[in-house]
Amino acid sequence: METLIVTLLAILIGLVLFSIAKFSRGRLAEDKIQTSIETARNEMERSKDIISTHALKTLETINNMGATLEKMMYHQKEVTELGNSLKYLLQTPKLRGNYGEEILEEMLEKVAPKLWQRQFAIDGGERVDAVIKYKGIVIPIDAKFPREIYERYLSAERDDDKKQNWKLYENGLKTQINSIRNKYIKPHKGTSDFALMFIPSESIYYETIAEKNFFGEPCAIYEYARNNKVVPVSPNTFYAFLQIVLMGVRNLDIIKSARKLREALIKIERNFRHFYAKYEDVGASLDRARSAYATGDAHIKRFKDNIDSTIKLDLPETASPEKTGDKEQVCDRAGHPPA
Repeated sequence: METLIVTLLAILIGLVLFSIAKFSRGRLAEDKIQTSIETARNEMERSKDIISTHALKTLETINNMGATLEKMMYHQKEVTELGNSLKYLLQTPKLRGNYGEEILEEMLEKVAPKLWQRQFAIDGGERVDAVIKYKGIVIPIDAKFPREIYERYLSAERDDDKKQNWKLYENGLKTQINSIRNKYIKPHKGTSDFALMFIPSESIYYETIAEKNFFGEPCAIYEYARNNKVVPVSPNTFYAFLQIVLMGVRNLDIIKSARKLREALIKIERNFRHFYAKYEDVGASLDRARSAYATGDAHIKRFKDNIDSTIKLDLPETASPEKTGDKEQVCDRAGHPPA
């Protein structure tokens, strides 16, 4: 009986232990599942944040690309408008004769209004667009260039046409340079030994004087102009040239003022010398007067001393009236007694 009870207790204890072990394993499995769920949830949250961040960056990049494209389109529009403006500028009729002259005259009027003259006749013959008069010398300025040829060069689409028109443009410039040299550079007539060729566009100017043209080929326009004593200038370089001229004029004014000052100082020195000579004469006269005064003073002192000595001499003694009698003898001035 006791054995049966012990056996039953052992079985019961075993069942309890089995139940506890089973419950523990289930609890552990549930904890693992819960942990896995939390980990997955955290990973999803991080993934969501990462996706959100990348999405925002992508949107910013797209916005920046849109702004960049907008700027590129704006600049492209500006370039197109600039090209159209340049083409319109070259096509406008006034450029044929007087557009360059108008810009040239406006610059001269603003920078050096008293130094230039328009349509100046060289020795009564050929008239140049403008001149600068500096130190008695006339500097000729021509404001023309082959517009039509350059316009064809700009509008040409094929490289062969561009090259051909550029060659024509170079030849046209050389012809213009020869004309300037022959018509306006006449030093024996009072002009400078060089002339200026005014090009009223910075882009055209720099393309003209470049060592290589648009096609990478050598360009000798500037060298040709320099050999013929013609100096191409743009608005900016011409402004710098005018500043140099004005500086020279100011230096001339300073030299003239210095010369006038020197002449005035020479005149003052001459007047001072004349004054100093008179001053020395006055001093010499004063010295002579002082010497004469001293001599006269010495004579006066001696004369005064003589007088004082004479006055102080003792007079001889004479009889008194009491000693000559009771009656006083009165004599007149001649010493005779009264009658």
